[in-house]
Parts: sequence; structure tokens; C-alpha cells
Amino acid sequence: MEVLLLRATLAPLLILLTSIAAHRLGPRFGGRLLGLPLSTAPFLVILCIEHGPQAASDAAHGAALGQLTVVTFCLLYARLAVKARPLKALPIAVLCGAIAEVVVVLTHSLWLTAIAIVTAVAGAVAWSSTTADAPPRPGRGSRWDLPFRMAVSGAVVLILTTTAPLLGPVVAGALSALPVLLIVMAPSVHRATGGEAAASLMYGALASAVGTITFVLVLSMTLVPAGPWAAFALALGGMAAVDTIVRAACRMRPRLEVSGHFVRQRDRQRSAVG
Repeated sequence: MEVLLLRATLAPLLILLTSIAAHRLGPRFGGRLLGLPLSTAPFLVILCIEHGPQAASDAAHGAALGQLTVVTFCLLYARLAVKARPLKALPIAVLCGAIAEVVVVLTHSLWLTAIAIVTAVAGAVAWSSTTADAPPRPGRGSRWDLPFRMAVSGAVVLILTTTAPLLGPVVAGALSALPVLLIVMAPSVHRATGGEAAASLMYGALASAVGTITFVLVLSMTLVPAGPWAAFALALGGMAAVDTIVRAACRMRPRLEVSGHFVRQRDRQRSAVG
């Protein structure tokens, strides 16, 4: 009961907070919040309390598998959002994300999933790191847009959480990682502020996905042998460290490109003089 209550109330609250953050600080910051395990982590904590470390470890394994769905959805929506309308971009991204979810649940290829996620996210972050956050445009949404998003997210998460225990902890964990909040937020931001803003939201989520996959991977490997307290401490520390590295890489790449530009310009000048 506590899990259902938490999942039903946390999703609308996250939509509210992320909407405020995206409005004030830009869609990429909002995406970074949505990319963190803000709903998966409480789910795993309560599962560990109610059913023990082994069940939580299996669910964390499933959540790690499910991160490939998040990456697939974000990559495709970000690419499509710049040129396509939400009604076209959303179904394609959701369909491909669903295919990825089915594949990883059937294969249980955890390390292959981790490698694919890190590679995809690193490429996406490197590709988008030189672009500034999309400037906001005047919103065109109605006053009911935000309450509708909150209601839909709460209903979807509640349905998923209700049916998940029937499928086992691994599948439940994979379902807990479904990008429900991103699926709700992406078309709304797309309609209100444009495709570039929606792409920024997705890239923000991708930048946080590496830390999230680290968090759930560490939990899946350490919950049983190390115990809950040590496992969650290690997982949080690993997530923070990886997230710091990703942010540093995003800041470093534009500087390296600028330095390279000046080096090439200097070499051309020397060649011209010679």
C-alpha cells in the first residue's frame, strides 16, 4: 500500500517541480531532474523494507535493464523534435522505446545494456554539449495543461505499479524505469516552447542517465552482500561521481573545440607566412 501511495503521489509532484524548474532554469535542467532515479529509488527502498534485499536487488537489475528504454526514447525524441510535430515524434519514440524494453526484459543482457547506454549517452552528450539551452518562447498551453499532465502521470504510474508485482521483481524494476514522466513532459514542452526546447529536455535526461544506470547497477550488485545501508551509500556515491564526470566532460568539450580552432588558425597563419 505504501508503494502504491508513494508512486501515485510522487509522479505528479515531480511533474510539478520539473515544470517549475524547466520554466525558470531552462528545459535542459528540467531534463536532468527527470533523468535522476527520483521515482525508482524510493520504489527500491520500500521494496527492500517490505520484501528484503534480494527482491530489491532483482528489481534494481530490472531497473538497469529498463534504462535502455529511457535512452532510446530520449535519443529518438530529441532527433525528431527539431523537425517533427509532437504527434509524429511521440509515437515513434514510444514505439522504439517499447521495443527496447521488450528486448532487454527477454534477454536480461545487463552488461550489454550498460555498454549500449553509456555509449549512446556519451555520444548524445558530446553531440549536444556545444549547443546552448533553447531559449523559451511564450507558452501556448492552457491553464489546465499542468494539472492534466500531473493527473495522467499519476494514473499511469499507479496502473504500472499495481500490475508490476504480478510480473516479478525484475519486470517490476524494468517497469519502474519506464520514462513515464518524460513521455508526459516531452510533448507538452514541445508544444509550448518548440522542438529545440524539447530536445534540450531530452538531452538533459540523457546526461543524467549515466549516473542513474550507475546507481541501479551498484544496488543490484551490492544489496545482498553488503546490506541495504552500505549498498545505497555506495550507489549514491557512484551516481554523484559519474554525474560530476559527465558534467565536466560537457563543459570541457566546447573549450577543447575552441582551443583546436585557434591551433588550426595559428597553423594556417604559419603556413601562409612560410
